Amino acid sequence: MLCIVSVLLTGCKGVGKEEGRKDIEFTVCDDTRLPDELKQIIDEKKEKMFKLTYISGEYLYIAVGYGEHSRSTYSVVVNDLFLTENALYFDADLKTESGTASDASNNTGAPSMYPYIVIKCEKINKPVVFNVD
Repeated sequence: MLCIVSVLLTGCKGVGKEEGRKDIEFTVCDDTRLPDELKQIIDEKKEKMFKLTYISGEYLYIAVGYGEHSRSTYSVVVNDLFLTENALYFDADLKTESGTASDASNNTGAPSMYPYIVIKCEKINKPVVFNVD
């Protein structure tokens, strides 16, 4: 009986998120390709972790920042961006040279930095669900 319940619960878990999934094309934007207002918002928020969306014209910008870090070997990796009937899902991770952000969090002496990523895609009028580490 317990096995049947486990299978049923596991089978239902991802149905809403993955059903009708459509991968979305995107571009990773550097500062020179961002609207001035978005650059200003990011600059104001960069010292702490942030997640935000910004619409300009026909484009949706999705930004994730990881706050202040004292190491320069960080990169932000986009794992997935896809659309379902209910929402747009964005999945990203902060990586270090050694693989995880926690491996380098206690490093001192290096200049402070504020790792973040901004992606641009077609304007989609759905809520964005963030899955970021």
